[in-house]
Amino acid sequence: MAAQPKKKISRVRGKTRRAHRRAVLPKLVACAKCKTLKLPHTICPECGHYGKVKVIKTKLDRKIDKTLNKPVSPGDNSGKTPVKNEKTPKKTDNGNRV
Repeated sequence: MAAQPKKKISRVRGKTRRAHRRAVLPKLVACAKCKTLKLPHTICPECGHYGKVKVIKTKLDRKIDKTLNKPVSPGDNSGKTPVKNEKTPKKTDNGNRV
């Protein structure tokens, strides 16, 4: 069992004890490349730069790469991924199909 308080703690005394516990807004700085607000000492989520150096690919970069690397002809299936629910014939031990 935990120890019980000897006397009631008043509202003011309890609130003064918790006065330092408060929500603080994060400090934001402007990105050096795109000037959007971001947390300091982190990679910019918009442009992917840390300082003036490109560190990561962003969603926009991936989208541009995807559009540039599309197959030339519409009937070309070389870049197509197989369908998940596509059934393949099962084989038994002797090589005959079931």
